[in-house]
Amino acid sequence: MNQYLNLHTIFLIFIVYSFLGWCLEVIFHIYTDKKLINRGFLHGPICPIYGTGSVLMILFLTPLQDNIFYLFMGGFIVATILEYITGYVLEIVFDTKWWDYTNEKFNLKGYVCLRFSIMWGVASVFLMRALNYKIQEIIYSIPSFMIEPLYNIILVIFVVDVTLTINSLIEFRAILKELKVIKGELSQKLKEKDGLLIQRRDKVYMRLKKRHISFLRMYPTLTKDKFSDLISEIKSRIEERKI
Repeated sequence: MNQYLNLHTIFLIFIVYSFLGWCLEVIFHIYTDKKLINRGFLHGPICPIYGTGSVLMILFLTPLQDNIFYLFMGGFIVATILEYITGYVLEIVFDTKWWDYTNEKFNLKGYVCLRFSIMWGVASVFLMRALNYKIQEIIYSIPSFMIEPLYNIILVIFVVDVTLTINSLIEFRAILKELKVIKGELSQKLKEKDGLLIQRRDKVYMRLKKRHISFLRMYPTLTKDKFSDLISEIKSRIEERKI
């Protein structure tokens, strides 16, 4: 069925698997954390890394789908590389580490670890041997006259969502940087108990929006060496309902 792929269907497949990835993340954290957490990186219920990984597997692993071992190894490699690059780029761009596998055995700089890479390999076998055929069958059953309008509507929503999310992340990074500067100034003037600096700090804290707080709830391991103390303080303020 892969020979019928085009830009429209690839994008729709990406959205479907991004949504399924979001569902998987939510269910996983209901099981592990005993609470409902919106694990979508964007505002909407999608996790783009799952959609991207699935599309890459469909494009590159289709020739291997008759060999379970090669399919497993291909999925293992594709998902590991994608997760490593995504984690590394997010940390470089936004100065924060969104997930951390440091406590897992056989991890690589906390971005990837053997346990989850094996899980992605198993998932790739299920995706390519069972799930993908059904997903593409559903997408190809959509009347041709509806494909382009559906593509355009979802694309616009997706681009707006990505834009808003990136803007929130940039704003969050700027707030952390400003708080870092204020904290440094306060530590130098600790004995003076500079009231103006404390007021300035509190005003900066008030600029934290619900979206910024949701990032901390979605990614409890969110950290970065130079901001880790500030992130801990923000979490404490959230727990004490000061934000």
